[in-house]
Amino acid sequence: SAELVVTTSILKATGSDDPMGKGVTLPKWLVIAACIIFVGGMVAVGLCVYYLAPPPPGSEVTTDTTSTVTETTTQTDMTTTTLRPPGDINYRLPRHFSPILYTVRLLPIIEEGNFTIFGDVTIDMVCNENTNHIVLHINDMDVHQETIKVSGEGLEGMMVHHTSFDQITQFFTIHLSGELKAGMQLSLSMSYLAKLNDILGGFYRSSYFDVNGNRRYIATTQFQPTDARRAFPCFDEPNFKARFAITLGRKKDMTSISNMPINRTVPHENMPDYEWDIYEESVPMSTYLVAFVISDFVKNPAPNAGETEVAVWSRPGAEEQTRYATNITSTVLEYFEEFFQIPYPLPKQDMIAIPDFGAGAMENWGLITYRETAVLYQPGVSSAQNKQRVAVVIAHELAHQWFGNLVTTDWWDLLWLNEGFATYLEFKGVDRVEPEMKMEQQYLNDAIHYVMQLDGLNSSHPMIMPANNPDEINELFDPIAYEKSGSVLRMMEDFLGLEVLKEGLTNYLNNRTYDTATADVLWEFLGDTATKYSVDLNGLTVKDILDTWSLQKNFPVVKVERNPENYTEITVSQKRFISAQFEGAEEYYWHVPLTFIQDFSNNSSLKRRWLSNSSEPAVYTDIIDEPNSWIICNHKVFGYYRVDYDEINWDLIQVQLQTNHTKIDVMNRAQIVDDALNLASADYLNQTYKRAMDLTSYLKNEFDWLPWETADNNFDRLRNLLSGTEAGALLNDHIRSLALHLYELYDFNEDPMDKHLDLFLRTIAVRIACGTNFAPCVEKAKENFINWSADPDNAELISPNLKPTITCTAMREGDVKEFDFLVRRYNSTNVAAEKDQLLSAMMCTDDIILLRR
Repeated sequence: SAELVVTTSILKATGSDDPMGKGVTLPKWLVIAACIIFVGGMVAVGLCVYYLAPPPPGSEVTTDTTSTVTETTTQTDMTTTTLRPPGDINYRLPRHFSPILYTVRLLPIIEEGNFTIFGDVTIDMVCNENTNHIVLHINDMDVHQETIKVSGEGLEGMMVHHTSFDQITQFFTIHLSGELKAGMQLSLSMSYLAKLNDILGGFYRSSYFDVNGNRRYIATTQFQPTDARRAFPCFDEPNFKARFAITLGRKKDMTSISNMPINRTVPHENMPDYEWDIYEESVPMSTYLVAFVISDFVKNPAPNAGETEVAVWSRPGAEEQTRYATNITSTVLEYFEEFFQIPYPLPKQDMIAIPDFGAGAMENWGLITYRETAVLYQPGVSSAQNKQRVAVVIAHELAHQWFGNLVTTDWWDLLWLNEGFATYLEFKGVDRVEPEMKMEQQYLNDAIHYVMQLDGLNSSHPMIMPANNPDEINELFDPIAYEKSGSVLRMMEDFLGLEVLKEGLTNYLNNRTYDTATADVLWEFLGDTATKYSVDLNGLTVKDILDTWSLQKNFPVVKVERNPENYTEITVSQKRFISAQFEGAEEYYWHVPLTFIQDFSNNSSLKRRWLSNSSEPAVYTDIIDEPNSWIICNHKVFGYYRVDYDEINWDLIQVQLQTNHTKIDVMNRAQIVDDALNLASADYLNQTYKRAMDLTSYLKNEFDWLPWETADNNFDRLRNLLSGTEAGALLNDHIRSLALHLYELYDFNEDPMDKHLDLFLRTIAVRIACGTNFAPCVEKAKENFINWSADPDNAELISPNLKPTITCTAMREGDVKEFDFLVRRYNSTNVAAEKDQLLSAMMCTDDIILLRR
């Protein structure tokens, strides 16, 4: 049993304070700013012409050229150090053993000045090959050497000769007195001390302030990708799946939760204020999916749960903010059961809002952990965008319960499959509970257009990236793994067909349940299903197609050119898109699924073709039916590529937009805006910005959210580049003139009957009007701010959707008075999303002295 009296000085407290981890997310505007700077010079020149002219955590190694191995011998106090060049380092565990069951018992001391974890673990395993040592992972823990035991049939007398620890690979090697034979079943057990750290990784401490201003601590986990080894010795790689039997010690006035339900609770043997929660044994899963939390949080059960018990846990005082999550989770869970045709395999699904959480959320099986802004929603204070974020993140994490948890990719270089599928499926899950959000349109803006800004850089990287050590693995969690991969998989849905894709995925998941797999295994199942239904893949396999998208960075720009002498003939070619072209750039080619649509007045149907991964253009003579009919490639933007046209077709599209833009699908209108402005920026488009600005001039008649959101994002980048210049002032005038009809229609007055995207469109209208210094908007924003600051708890005085623009405008126009109010409101609000918004508003001041406060 654990002894309470221990000091933290005996721990290897070498953890870093760096909070960067697996899913740390930066605001999209901040990431895209890097793209803006990179291509800014070229863009600024074009616009001016248009307007004015005619060491890893826990390491004690002080250089990058050596690795330190410490050996401890039970018979002596001898310690040896071995140096070796970095090129020899192998971070992958040997395959000597397959773990079957971890029996883990943990008791964290959650007290100021003594954040300690007492732990013991027993690992039941099978020996795969003859060996006299066992290698597994540990990090930031002291293993009690005398407690290490190896037992099993035929192992009587087997002793631990000595142990060694490599601080670079985090390998803990147990050297035995004899040899283990292949096929043996054995158990390895040991006790240890670890640190309940504050680095947002492993088994760590978080805190919040209660209603009386007292700091309250909790213990929680974040193991993905390589931090389970901070909580217990383990084979910490995704393809070492095993079952887990967890026991957690806690004070009686706290509660614990883990992946599985509690089987029973018993008193602690020696500590009267503590109890043990003994959990049911889990299904086989990877170490990074194990999770547990010890807290004084409140359980909020879902009112409409089906066969699976659903609950959302929150700090006391935030219970009301969990209602939206509890209302939608069961429905989304049932949707994915229908989609995959596989029941959710666990008896319960807990979700918990963690005050200090580095990632947006983490898909731990049966216990999903969230940043507060990703799961809590307070009507009247949180915005429609906050509500949508909650729905999207919940759907993303629930999709992982099948794709990632039930079947896991074999190694981290295939992270893009786990995250790509969850990103692709999240909008389908939200569609089930919130069809008014029109998530297919949202996906175009939030995923495709967003990641193209990053993937258009020469510094981008392929979806499949080698990763060996923890630092390299952590670097994989980026928009390429999430948004690009999801966009490519959405494209695959289009060329395979949704029902073919679903059947192939179900076959794959059923075949690899509780196991790991590679991408090639998935492609084989999808290919077999495509063959079953005679899907036209142009003589290619699914692997042939997807390899060109996953093994190459960037994406193509497809050029569609009409033959002026034969209107039925078009030539289609591809070129690698780079936002800042340079001489000598390597050319890439993709297998591109093409879709074409004509002027809807001709009642033409969608036409599909394939463009091979070659520099050779393709010629089609059966796409265009009428000489004066415009043609649009990439219908509804299922394809992950940009499209450029010849001047005749651009002219026809422009005329259609000016006369009746609704004849072009709303998603393709957004595509035209985004492609034109980005092709102009990268110097692909003839007439550069003149053509792009002429195409966007139709927006003065546009009343749909998606094209305006696309335009606003692009205009905002251009405004930032030209800020403070005469061209920038002219650009502001141009944008304001395009959006004035929206501002006059919507103004600041929200209608209770407004639909979700109407709220978004009003936000754009006010943001553009105030952002371009339209005087009536600026004065109205200041007036709203004054009224609200006089009575900040009255939610009716300020719209949560317009609050970002109102507070930013007031701060930009104001001084210390406005700043101090925002600080007071930040400190008093109980809603994490409002805190984030208020911090952003404080940054709108130009006063450096205020910002330094």
